[in-house]
Parts: sequence; C-alpha cells; structure tokens
Amino acid sequence: MTLYTWLPIFNQIQKGCTCFGMTVNALLVPLIIFKSPKDLGLYKYMMIYIACFEIFFGCVELLTIPDFFTKGSSFFVMVDPRKTIIPQGWIQSADLLFCGSFAVSLGIFGFQFAYRYQVLKGNKDWTESSFKNIIFWMGSPLVFACIWSVALGIFMPLNPYVKTVLIRESVFSGDLDLDTIGFIGALFYPVLDDGTKIINWDSMSGVSVTTTILMSSEFAMFFFAMKCFLATKSLMTQAGHSKSFRRLQWQLFYALMLQTLIPITFIQGPFTVIYFTTIILDDSFEFLGHFLALSITMYLATDAFPTIFIIKQYRDTLISYFKRAKLIKVKPQQPASITSVQLKVL
Repeated sequence: MTLYTWLPIFNQIQKGCTCFGMTVNALLVPLIIFKSPKDLGLYKYMMIYIACFEIFFGCVELLTIPDFFTKGSSFFVMVDPRKTIIPQGWIQSADLLFCGSFAVSLGIFGFQFAYRYQVLKGNKDWTESSFKNIIFWMGSPLVFACIWSVALGIFMPLNPYVKTVLIRESVFSGDLDLDTIGFIGALFYPVLDDGTKIINWDSMSGVSVTTTILMSSEFAMFFFAMKCFLATKSLMTQAGHSKSFRRLQWQLFYALMLQTLIPITFIQGPFTVIYFTTIILDDSFEFLGHFLALSITMYLATDAFPTIFIIKQYRDTLISYFKRAKLIKVKPQQPASITSVQLKVL
C-alpha cells in the first residue's frame, strides 16, 4: 500500500484526535475553575489559558484542514480552498493563524516553567494576581507567535519557485488555481530552469527567525524545568510548609513536566527532524509532512491528561463522577468474617 492509500485513514485519525482533545480540554476547564486547590493563585488562570488555547487551536485546525508537504528542501503548510469553509479572502490569514497557534504551543510551556520557578522562590512581584502579571505571563507567548507569523508572512509566501514544485509534484489534484490557496512554506534550494541549484535567502531568513524562537523555547523549558526541580526539592526540606502544600508542589511539577514532554515529542521533535532533512540534508520525504500533521493532533488529544490525572483534586472528582455514572465498576465490599470482627473487638 502506498502513502496516498493511507492518507484518508490519516485524515480521519487527525480529525478524531482533534475533536477528542477539544472535548478533554473542555472537561478540564470547569475542573480547574471549581476544583482547584486554593494555593494555585495566578497559576490557576494560566492553566485555564492553556486549556482554552488548545481548544482554540483545535478549532483552527478543523476549520483550515491544513495540508503539509515535505520533499527535498521544501516544507509547505497549505490550505486548500476546496476543503475549507473559510471565505477566500481569509484563507491566507487562516494559514498564518494556524502557524501562529503552532508557535504558541512551542513557547507556552517555557513561560509556564518560568512562572512555576518564581512561585517556588517566593517572588510575589512576578506571581501575584495582578493585571500586569496576567498580561505578561499570558501575553508573552502571543508575542512570540506574532513574531513567528510576521516572519512567515514576509519571507515564506507563495512564489514562482514554490509554484514550480507544486506543479511538478502534482500536490493538488484537479485544475486548481494556485493563487487561491493559503500558503506558508520554505524552499531552501530551488532549481532553476537550466538545472542550477541556488540558495533561497528569503526562506533562510524566515527559518532563522523560527529557529531562534524554537531554540529559545527549548532552552527555556529545560533551564527552568531543572531550576523548578531543584527549588521544589529544596522546598520539601524546609519547615513551615504543610504536607498538603508539599504534595501539591510535586503534583504541579510532575504534571507540568509530562505536559511539556508531549509537545516536545509530538511537535518539536518532528519539526526539528523536518528542518534537519530539508536544510541540512536537502533530502526530506513526503511521509514527514503527513506525520507532523498527525502528531500535532496527537498533541491536542493528549496534552490535558497529565493535569487531569496527576492533580489529586481533578482525578478524584472525575473518578467520583464516573462511579456515580456507573462508568467505573465498584466491587462490593465483602462482609467481614466472624474472625475478623472478633479480632477488631479484641
């Protein structure tokens, strides 16, 4: 079976994962609002922010239905006007919005780890629930996304080099006017009509911006994750903190760690491989693009689970609900034997 034989199955799995992830995040939001521990403070709103963002990202993905294409030194993210209900005049903007949402998912957890570290260090100037702090912690990932999207819009729009590749590889079936598609993409080493291979400096400039954001995001995540671990470990040895407070801090750390590993695995990992195979090797292949499209939806489907199942209050609430709804079978307690009752009395 060829790759194109599997594409319809891939597409159905993508849609299913996206819808499932949106449902899980929609379930998580009321849990955060009504069942959160009192010690969360501003972090509670950051968790709501992330859950709502992932619902928004899922909506954008379902509306745009983006196509990913990788081959040789090319990497394209496209919106086919025949697949989307978005008006023609908004298709390019929708493609940029999808790419910007992708950037938010890369940067948001670095800021979350940085915030957790400030909490553990007791820096109230950065962690109190003030308007200034809300704007900073929740707005900073959007600034990264805007820089990312502007760079893509300037350096990676549709151009004659790209059109040649799209026509040669028959990326779009039928008689589609390429000027009507939403397009963001890089072609690093285009081939001229005489067979000469050149460097596309526009694509190189765009990728230098996106790579800087990608690397800074990864550095922030690893740097503040290590500092959070050391700060949490140090906090556990200090007197004056209740057992429930200490347990909560470890729960938040483990939930954030696992929640961060998910985008690293499903987004940053495949994205880095695509960059390496297109820029360095000049020998990428089509499966990578389709795999990235699928892995993004896997990220949306799974990223809320660490928070739900590690934070005790959320987990207990769900288990209690499922028990009442009889979705979880509860084994009836066996009556105590005469011997055990006698022993208890004794």
